[in-house]
Amino acid sequence: MTKSTEGGSQTLGRGLEALTLIGESAAPISVAELAAQLGIHRSMAYRLVKTFEQYGFVERMPSGDLELGARLGALARNVAKSLQSAAAPHLASVSDELRMTALLVVFDGEAAVTLSTAEPRMADATVAQRPGTRHPIDNGAPGRVIRSQLNPEQYPAKAFEFSHDEVIPGLHSIAVPLLLPQGKPAAIAVIYPPLELDENHIAQVLATAAERISAALGIRLK
Repeated sequence: MTKSTEGGSQTLGRGLEALTLIGESAAPISVAELAAQLGIHRSMAYRLVKTFEQYGFVERMPSGDLELGARLGALARNVAKSLQSAAAPHLASVSDELRMTALLVVFDGEAAVTLSTAEPRMADATVAQRPGTRHPIDNGAPGRVIRSQLNPEQYPAKAFEFSHDEVIPGLHSIAVPLLLPQGKPAAIAVIYPPLELDENHIAQVLATAAERISAALGIRLK
């Protein structure tokens, strides 16, 4: 079902929803399936897809299924560029020190979104989570950190959040809050296979990195 677009362009809103469906689909999606999910005629869906293809936003595979195009990837690299630049060296440091994949997670108005990641350079094997991955704020350690920032009265903030087998089956996650300008909700986290580790130590490494990222963005911490 398409979302209402009060005061906006219905065609643009439908196009943006189509891109969202293509990008977030767990399995490849066809034009017919896209039309069904949008609640529009197949011919209209074909016109949308054709326009996306012309601008490089969508690519059609030999099977006819759709995937996001390379041009969207190029645009995504510039999303929150200052935040990603400030966070990058500290995520890398966390990842190398703990030998875990580190994540920068933000709130897009509806869900927790992985904005960028860092993988350890010296580890024999790592687990990955691609940028752009979304999950509800009720699930996963970084989601619940963001939930506490959005609704602290109902969900009081903790020093860190821990989750297991929620967003990525079989993996643990620990997350801490990240203070951003204008109070935008965010978290940094690590994901790792089930291991007996010192959760408080991991949280402290993350908290130190979070403070350094905030300072790099010009936030004075008390």
